[in-house]
Amino acid sequence: MLDAIGMRSASVTAVLCAVLAACGSSTPEPSGREPAPPPRVALSEDDRAAWGPAATTLASVPVLVYRRVEAGAFARQMALLDHAGYETISLEELVRFVEREPVSLPPRPMLVTFDGGRLDDWTQTDATLRERGFDAVVFVDVGRVEVGDRAYLTWAELNRLQRSGRWDVQLLSGTGNHTIRYGPGSDDVGPFYAYRGTEEVLGGWRERVFSDITYGEDQLAHHVRGYDPIAFAPPYGNYGQLGTNDRRIPRELLARLLMSFALVFTQDGGAPATPGARNPLDRVEVGPGVGEAELHARVTGGG
Repeated sequence: MLDAIGMRSASVTAVLCAVLAACGSSTPEPSGREPAPPPRVALSEDDRAAWGPAATTLASVPVLVYRRVEAGAFARQMALLDHAGYETISLEELVRFVEREPVSLPPRPMLVTFDGGRLDDWTQTDATLRERGFDAVVFVDVGRVEVGDRAYLTWAELNRLQRSGRWDVQLLSGTGNHTIRYGPGSDDVGPFYAYRGTEEVLGGWRERVFSDITYGEDQLAHHVRGYDPIAFAPPYGNYGQLGTNDRRIPRELLARLLMSFALVFTQDGGAPATPGARNPLDRVEVGPGVGEAELHARVTGGG
């Protein structure tokens, strides 16, 4: 009798556990999906001299963009920027700064952004950002998240980032973070948003692209509590200004984006944001090809 009761109890427990797991109410994220400890960084005297704080006039705000990160290099860059006196600001503060509205900013403000929403955007950087007291913005490839791509953050993780108060979740694309074919040649491919497809008329391009942006907005609004659409960063940094097969596309796409977002970011040359600047705003792309001297020149306006 006791054995039978025990078996029934175990069965009920198993069913309840299965239900809870299916609902996602108590199941933890898979192992290995937590931020790694911050790498140790020791700045030399030469580093401190080269990156020493200097007087600033709040004339501009550099915006950094990362697409792939390496934890050690990222930690060192953040240590150098921290030593130089830089402090991160929010998207809302950047909007007020650009629109010449009253806003209180630190002496050396900057914005740190990540494109894509890959898992390592968070696991390889979050501890370093927290250690330095820095915040960040992540522009999300919604399609990769929705299909459960393991290399990307999950909806639960994006909610966690948004709730932390240190991360701001924004839109990169719905399902349009890829290239399409627009002609018969082997090289006739271009970004999904910036090109009309083969035999596609402008109206068809408009329906395809605009609906994809709306889809991305709707998914973020549905899945990420507290999502506030402030900024958009088109995939490849291209809304048609870097290349297109229809000169009408840049104007039409930018107008559509400005209906939903106060800021649109590209990376045409790395110019910092300034009061009165018009969209799109530029960003400093930081990656393997950008050395520390070049990064210093870009954030300080020297190159």
